Amino acid sequence: MLKRSLYPILLIASIILVIVWATVFHIFPQNKPSQIDVTLNQATSPSQIPVPSSSAATNTIPSSPPQTIPPTPSATKPVHLSDSPALARYDQGLKLYYQRQFPEALKLFNQALAIDPLCYEALNAKGATLAFQGHYDQGLALIEQALDLNPAFVYGHFNQGLANELAGRWEIAIAAYQKALQLDKRDTWSYYGIASIYGRQGNIDKVLEYLQPAITLDPDVKEVARDEKDFAPVQKDPRFQTLVKP
Repeated sequence: MLKRSLYPILLIASIILVIVWATVFHIFPQNKPSQIDVTLNQATSPSQIPVPSSSAATNTIPSSPPQTIPPTPSATKPVHLSDSPALARYDQGLKLYYQRQFPEALKLFNQALAIDPLCYEALNAKGATLAFQGHYDQGLALIEQALDLNPAFVYGHFNQGLANELAGRWEIAIAAYQKALQLDKRDTWSYYGIASIYGRQGNIDKVLEYLQPAITLDPDVKEVARDEKDFAPVQKDPRFQTLVKP
């Protein structure tokens, strides 16, 4: 009797075990995380997430676009830094130059260039000195050498205008002064240089156009302009007199 009563119970238990095993067998693999999921879940920042190698991409994407036009010229070469001893001689010579002691100034500029042949400041000043002594072309050649060494040298463009003005090449002089003003709109004496050329020509409108900003930048220009012989053709014009009055 005991064996017969246990048989149905064992049969039912066996069936339940089979059902449970089958359920676990089919469901568990579906919940197992993949290796990619594990990797992403373990990452704590974007930098830790694996990324594809870029080595394959470099073979299909060019590092630079095809050159269908000529390449851009290389950057301008750095401006030469003149030696300190050469600049010291240059500064001494410049003081004499402003005092119109041209032979003495020329000696100091030559000393500067003996120390540093690429001292463009001394080349420029020597060129202006020679132009004042009547050696226009020789002076201009030196000023152009200075500008080759430093194309943005405002004082070089001013002296190029001055040397051409002294030589009577007025249009070329105005162009050089204009170049100086393109580089520095506050270059008082380039405005003045253009005004003085138009003064010689008797062009009062242009004189006022360029003399006004020179006076605005430096009121002392008024005193210089009142005694400037270049303005003789326009000196009696009331507009000029009003502009330069003390």
